[in-house]
Amino acid sequence: MSMKVLSRTFLGDGSYTTYPHMNAYGDGGRTLIYKRIHDGSARLYLRDLESARETMLLDLGTSHRGCWEIAWRGGNRMAVINGKGAWIVDVTRPQEMIEVYRPPQGASVDALCSLSGDGQKLLLREHQNGVNTALEVDLSNGRVTKLFSKEWFANHFHYCPHDENWVAFAHEGPTEEIPDRCWIWHREHAPEGRLAFDQASEQPGVLLCVGHERWCFHDVSAYVIAYAVSPAGRRGLYEIFGDGRPAQLRWSSDVLWHCTMDRTGRFVAADTTGPFREEPFSEAAYQLHTDNWRRLDAVKTPTVVDVIVLDIERQQSLHVAEAWTATHPYHPHPAISPDGRWIAWNDWNSEHRGIWLAELELA
Repeated sequence: MSMKVLSRTFLGDGSYTTYPHMNAYGDGGRTLIYKRIHDGSARLYLRDLESARETMLLDLGTSHRGCWEIAWRGGNRMAVINGKGAWIVDVTRPQEMIEVYRPPQGASVDALCSLSGDGQKLLLREHQNGVNTALEVDLSNGRVTKLFSKEWFANHFHYCPHDENWVAFAHEGPTEEIPDRCWIWHREHAPEGRLAFDQASEQPGVLLCVGHERWCFHDVSAYVIAYAVSPAGRRGLYEIFGDGRPAQLRWSSDVLWHCTMDRTGRFVAADTTGPFREEPFSEAAYQLHTDNWRRLDAVKTPTVVDVIVLDIERQQSLHVAEAWTATHPYHPHPAISPDGRWIAWNDWNSEHRGIWLAELELA
């Protein structure tokens, strides 16, 4: 059976999605929450995906900083980073926005966070004096617990949805220089955190350049991209594991960039750093597209990339759209809904600069 795009809808100029490891689909995948900048003000909107009815939830004012996440297992609780603090919102009563954590003097919280699937815990990254600390806020009583700290640039903290006793984090930095990007923490099994991917390529002594990991719903595992700039293969989409199982290449490609997955892990939304092809590039074509991406990315020149859905089980792909990419927050960051029915992505197109939403048929 073939995959199909059933419809495409533009959600308005100045709109954009949250970060890929943060869930923006609520009510079991029946709603989408997105941000839109209008007359200098940042506003969060809730869209009913069946009826297309939209409601403005919050006007966050002139502070555009921060992302948001809604509890993916259901319920109404959403976490928002805004200004200097972390807030919790009940989307049925958005006017009752509550600040649940504000860092001490001299510290800051990251613009990214992670809300547990049941909406009961909030994971934050606090930075102070060069130290990055994972903090967990118990939203039932406000208690804040320090999970771990790193004196290097640790970020992208998020719960593993399959088992939220596992917390993922990244060693941030230029991908060509970081030999230990993907980490995992567990209070008993990895109390100081441990490396989850050795980044080994086919060539002895040469490491893959990896990043944009997103931990999965179906296993204590993550999907992570070995980028085009990796000096040796095999490049593409890898599944890595928190329990020490060896990494598995799930899709070979020289151009994958960001990814998200549905609950089953079978369907993956991705964007690219060059034209997507199911068949391998020749060495000359690979070099041409990689050199072009390096040149454009070095000066942050907007360029066109592909938005795709991959069926990992059947090794089939669906081309969803072309999108213009620019600097954050306008990387495409395609986000597939947990039930696999929808995909949303950003587009820097001068005529329609904002979010596109597509309904999918994947069965």
